[in-house]
Amino acid sequence: MFQYHFSANLIEQLLTYAEKEYLQEKGASLLHQDQPLTKLLLVRSGTVSFSYDVGNGRRLLLGQLDCNFTLIGEIEALNAKPCIYTVTCQTDVSYHLIDFKHWQSILLQQPELCLYTAQTVAAKFLENHQINLDKLLLPLSYNIAKDCLSRHQNTSPIVLRPYPTVSAEAERFATTERAYRRVVSELVEQGLIERTDKGLKPINEVKLDEFIEHFHQK
Repeated sequence: MFQYHFSANLIEQLLTYAEKEYLQEKGASLLHQDQPLTKLLLVRSGTVSFSYDVGNGRRLLLGQLDCNFTLIGEIEALNAKPCIYTVTCQTDVSYHLIDFKHWQSILLQQPELCLYTAQTVAAKFLENHQINLDKLLLPLSYNIAKDCLSRHQNTSPIVLRPYPTVSAEAERFATTERAYRRVVSELVEQGLIERTDKGLKPINEVKLDEFIEHFHQK
């Protein structure tokens, strides 16, 4: 599970070019899907959510990210494309705007930071690619079970977190609320997971892992 870590060295240098600190209230959007992006966002604090809307009333939620000087927009800055996702404030958020030219100048002058950026972008791409392939090719029960086990084993605060509501979690798995509830109930009945105030939790990690692995057997 990719961790949205950062290079302290890179962040410190970017802060020297940062414009004033901005504040955005909970519920507002920081970035809008398909709109041009001309500056990077350096989010000092707050929680944001990433979503993709296909325009027919359905959307995909990627998860929530607790930001701590988190850089957003590197992929768009590298390929000069519009925003891939809408980024929404789940809490009040404080952030800076950084001109692309300053970020690019730092990377060109310091190969180690350029390599670091390439590695983090590649890691994000590969993880998202694998998740999307699993959603396309494997059952909903597999994806929910795998997500539950992965999150239980990786408690780092800098990974995308699930949502507190069933409707949002259904959108995170690109399914309907009814289908999500049905599959979760089936996993609970099988004694693999349980519902808690903090979301789904494995009851027996070994059995849950065996359940996940059997989908890969021919």
